[in-house]
Amino acid sequence: INNCRNVVRQTNTFFPDDARHNMLKRRMAAETAAFIKALRNFLRGPTDDATLRYELYDLVDAGLMTPAQADETMRASNRPMFCLSAMSATLRKADLDPMHSARIDTSISVLVDLTGANERIFKSPIPLVYTRLTSRFLIFFLLLLPLALWGQLGESWNHWATIPAEFLIAFFLFGIEEVGIQIEEPFSILPLEAFCNGAIAATSEEMLKAVKSGVFDDDP
Repeated sequence: INNCRNVVRQTNTFFPDDARHNMLKRRMAAETAAFIKALRNFLRGPTDDATLRYELYDLVDAGLMTPAQADETMRASNRPMFCLSAMSATLRKADLDPMHSARIDTSISVLVDLTGANERIFKSPIPLVYTRLTSRFLIFFLLLLPLALWGQLGESWNHWATIPAEFLIAFFLFGIEEVGIQIEEPFSILPLEAFCNGAIAATSEEMLKAVKSGVFDDDP
């Protein structure tokens, strides 16, 4: 999140204040938002394709992306990297001091590294045999558990407490196993839409509006 914000902030700071570069600022912010949404799409899978296409064509309707670029993004085998390449192309179009250009490019490079880290997490799940082993162990353990509880709960009438005790232990143990499975691949339960729409896209747009309004130009 912070690196995406940094790209937009640096763009606002280093791009010259003229009509052409103001348009490039908006385009960079839009492509940054497209990148994070493409990354969300990669992590969510094909079920998110329709949402991503709709979001890209929102940018097309706003004049911040061409229809051809939106279509090529959807056709790309690695959509996040395609969006990062688009950000680099927008950076090259700006007339910047080489040092400023290098700083923004460094921020984009960090996004490349973070994309790779997400890909490694997503594509390196815990082996299925491990998950099956823990499930089978729990099943056999819980099947035999009443034998251990029977004598320990003998003071209850007809050992009736064995049943609720077995149920509670099974509930918590299977719950722990389910938590482990979710941690193995957390992207399906994380609020990625909130990250994309609120924490990044909306914040980037807010920064652009603040710079455009000239509120930072007045001296105290």
